[in-house]
Amino acid sequence: MRDRTPHRTPHRTPHPTTTLLATVAALAALLLALAPPAAAKTAAGFQGAVRSQTNEVRSDRDLPRLGKQACVQRFAARQARRMAKKERIYHQDLGKVLESCSLSLAGENVAYGYSSASAVMDAWMDSPGHRANIVKKRYRLLGVGARKSESGTWYLAQVFGRK
Repeated sequence: MRDRTPHRTPHRTPHPTTTLLATVAALAALLLALAPPAAAKTAAGFQGAVRSQTNEVRSDRDLPRLGKQACVQRFAARQARRMAKKERIYHQDLGKVLESCSLSLAGENVAYGYSSASAVMDAWMDSPGHRANIVKKRYRLLGVGARKSESGTWYLAQVFGRK
């Protein structure tokens, strides 16, 4: 026969270790939330994170995601490599990109000195010209290059395009 008396769990004071662990876990979560974005460790990781965040920005604005194309990617990687080697920032001749990749439209964002995709994306989005490239409706392709100079500074290039 089933007992119809409500079961009551006696009140227990948590063990001090349990309370300490809960406090440490809460503090760790808070510190992770406040921590600066993780620094890029590899060029491929940096490039992938910039590509992903660029497409997130576009998706948030109901714009088409930017696809990969080998030619556009080569120009972005080459530009990042050249800037890192010279340790200076500059734009490449987009006429060559248009012709070599058979594009009807091309654009570029360049940057240096940022150690995470979030940091460079924040800077580009705070700049009207760079933001315009990222959210331009007509672009369909994106190449991203990232290269560290001998002094340890990251150089980045985004090359946008449309066939």
